[in-house]
Amino acid sequence: MAYRALYRQWRPKDFSHMVGQKAIIDTLRNQVITGRIAHAYLFCGSRGTGKTSTAKILARAINCEHPDNGDPCGKCASCQRMEGEESLDIIEIDAASNNGVDEMRDLRDTVKYPPQFGRYKVYIIDEVHMLSTSAFNALLKTLEEPPAHVVFILATTEPQKLPETILSRCQRFDFGRIATSDIQSRLKEAAEGAGAEVSPGALMVIARAAEGGMRDALSMLDMCLGYGDHLDEEMVRKILGTCDRAFLFRFTGSLGREEAGEVFRMIDQLMREGRDPSVFARDVSQHIRSLLLARSCPEELETILDLTAEDAAEFREQAEQFTVTRLMKILDLFMSLETEMRFSASPRLALENVALKCCVRTLEPDSRALTDRIDELEKRIAELTEKLSSGAYAPAPPAASGKAKKNAAAVPEPSAETAPATPAPKNPPAVGGGDFKAVWKSAMDVFRKNDPGVWSMLGAGTVISAEQDVFLWQPDDEKSGSFYVDPLNKDEKRNRISRQLTEMTGRECTFRAQHRPTQAKQERSAEDEIAPLADVFGREAIQIID
Repeated sequence: MAYRALYRQWRPKDFSHMVGQKAIIDTLRNQVITGRIAHAYLFCGSRGTGKTSTAKILARAINCEHPDNGDPCGKCASCQRMEGEESLDIIEIDAASNNGVDEMRDLRDTVKYPPQFGRYKVYIIDEVHMLSTSAFNALLKTLEEPPAHVVFILATTEPQKLPETILSRCQRFDFGRIATSDIQSRLKEAAEGAGAEVSPGALMVIARAAEGGMRDALSMLDMCLGYGDHLDEEMVRKILGTCDRAFLFRFTGSLGREEAGEVFRMIDQLMREGRDPSVFARDVSQHIRSLLLARSCPEELETILDLTAEDAAEFREQAEQFTVTRLMKILDLFMSLETEMRFSASPRLALENVALKCCVRTLEPDSRALTDRIDELEKRIAELTEKLSSGAYAPAPPAASGKAKKNAAAVPEPSAETAPATPAPKNPPAVGGGDFKAVWKSAMDVFRKNDPGVWSMLGAGTVISAEQDVFLWQPDDEKSGSFYVDPLNKDEKRNRISRQLTEMTGRECTFRAQHRPTQAKQERSAEDEIAPLADVFGREAIQIID
């Protein structure tokens, strides 16, 4: 006998062998048991989720002479005829090729004839959304009030294309994508039934590549078994053209570090190995989705993605390298790339272009890129503040020139932690002369440890005097430091600095910030303006005669 594809061999023959869709199966099984059979059903869902298989099982069950808990028995004459596809009571119609009004008129004329053997005459119309508007109108009246012996089962992947008049006359069941673990279990049964040895990792690769479709998964397994009866994960990845997880982690890490050269080298490696760029783009999209989930719901990552604890930890670790905004941007680019590659004459060029956009995203003028850059700056500022608070970071000393610069870099600046604290005298003298510089330096060490924000602002200038216990601060550079003057003069910061100086000196000290004095522009007299002209043309009156 000719070889039958695995998805045909493993098509379920009763409800108990269906994978997934438990709520739908329980509802239909109970309808068969109680005899509450509707006149029209609508099965919706993506490809390979069991719509047609469920329709055939329901058709057998309602015509079975001895149903077993809602399942067809498979032994009676009616079940045997349906199993051999010899029954005239089940009519399957492909709406993609029979979508005209004439076919629906013929159907309307034949529904009045009763079934030959069973209790019901079942019409299974697959891809019903392909019917024309005239065909829907011709079907409408029959679908609304069919004879008592007729049951319609409509199946479609695009229910939004059906008219509301059709939808309202059917019991609608939405078939969801099948869980990866359920697909893996059925693939294991199919592999064992074929006498093949397939590793669990290889089965998981196929199950994930199927994206919730059982028929796709069985077709992939069938293709891999054509290569050999002993399959491991690496061999399956080569056959399907997918990349291993380690490669995806390295590629995504290079995108995160904006290493355009490394990204291009990895793409070149893919092309030399004969991988499909569109498959790789889809793999990257799935990987970025996993990283988004790791940032959004890290506690539930293992359950959502069917991962081990070690794999989930690896995703969480890499997700910390990205902001959520940037992950969303990369995902948008690669999802658009999947569509673009279908019409591109050079898929590799399209892949490299998108990868480069991910690496140079800081140059993009759109608001999302700006938000991403702000998020990263806030993250770096938070890390720097934490280091400053813990004393693990000290700023570099001011730049010097020549030999002095080398000596300044070699000698570390003493910190407040190592310098011995000198108690303030009971009757301290007024701060003046050069003493205020030592007091100010000690105060800056305290601010650096306890208040990095104030310390960074004060570091843009210096105290120039402390007459009558008033510490006068001005910026070192008027252009870069002048905007710190007003914030430092606000009551909150000024009082905070004054309290610290008072505590260190033992006297009532105050703080004030001022702008650098600017050199007034000298006013020039009219004589000064005329003098250069007189030197050239002279001061004598000149009479011009025309």
